[in-house]
Amino acid sequence: MKFWTRSYVRVATVFFACLSMHWVEAVEVRISLRNGDVLRGRLISEGDIVLIEHTILGDVEIPKRSVRSIIRPNQNRNEGDTPEEPENEESQASRSRIKDFLRVISFENWSRQFEFGMNLQSGRRDKLDYNARFNVRRRIEKNDFRFEARRYFGESDRGKTTDRLYSNLRWRRDLSPGVFYQTDTLYSSDAIKEIDVNLEQTLGLGYRLLNQKALKVSTGAGLSGRYREDNVDNGNTNYLFDVFQDLDYRLGSRLRFTQEFRIALPPDERSEYEYEFQAGIVSKVTDSLHLSIRYHLEYDRSLPEDRREDQRIVSSVGIDF
Repeated sequence: MKFWTRSYVRVATVFFACLSMHWVEAVEVRISLRNGDVLRGRLISEGDIVLIEHTILGDVEIPKRSVRSIIRPNQNRNEGDTPEEPENEESQASRSRIKDFLRVISFENWSRQFEFGMNLQSGRRDKLDYNARFNVRRRIEKNDFRFEARRYFGESDRGKTTDRLYSNLRWRRDLSPGVFYQTDTLYSSDAIKEIDVNLEQTLGLGYRLLNQKALKVSTGAGLSGRYREDNVDNGNTNYLFDVFQDLDYRLGSRLRFTQEFRIALPPDERSEYEYEFQAGIVSKVTDSLHLSIRYHLEYDRSLPEDRREDQRIVSSVGIDF
């Protein structure tokens, strides 16, 4: 009975959190082009290329040089408003920088997704599994920001089966056409593998092998430092050589395939390498609702043999807001 009570409480909590996030209104913009045309849609990213989600046309990429202005809802003025006194250039530049900074930290105009999946089983064994994923992303000029958080939990009448938390912040900045550097900050914990804290910081250089509208492929390498606390060590630090690769393929306006791969190994103990592979397909049902199925594989030879491999297939329902 206690198991089912705890299960229903967890499910209800996540359900109401998901429901409340659905009502967050997406930011719609009006883009005025230099040729006189006007487009309306949801702003996905803004940089050298302005990407919007149009109701009819789907994802539309517009070169920044073709854009005259981008009008956001809070920039519209009533016709009867009295014009303000003109500001000097220094004051305008300072105010513009402050507004840009506030937009970044408040996640205004970021693309945001929340996904939730659950499996509830009863019979010979009572079992509950759920997963949640939150993702935000935005491109500002030459900078590409992405934050992702994932939560996996599983419980049966015989005890806990999964208890994992993962978060990642990635920042990429273009150095020249096709070349970028990136910083990657990762935090995770896993109660089943008895890892209390796993913190990694990576610095690296990358190159975009393909940078087309429908297909983007990047690869690169870097160095990372890892701090870990587990049941064996209260805290140890390792330095790793890192190689990464990622792919983003859009099959029309409704279907998208993503894939990422990373391998890291310590220079002094190359046999204790670790790698991670993930791939997923996302299908849009409406402008604010999508379905996804993802595959995750992680392998870490620095852990005991019975805890090295971790793989899962996750299907979930997602909200874009």
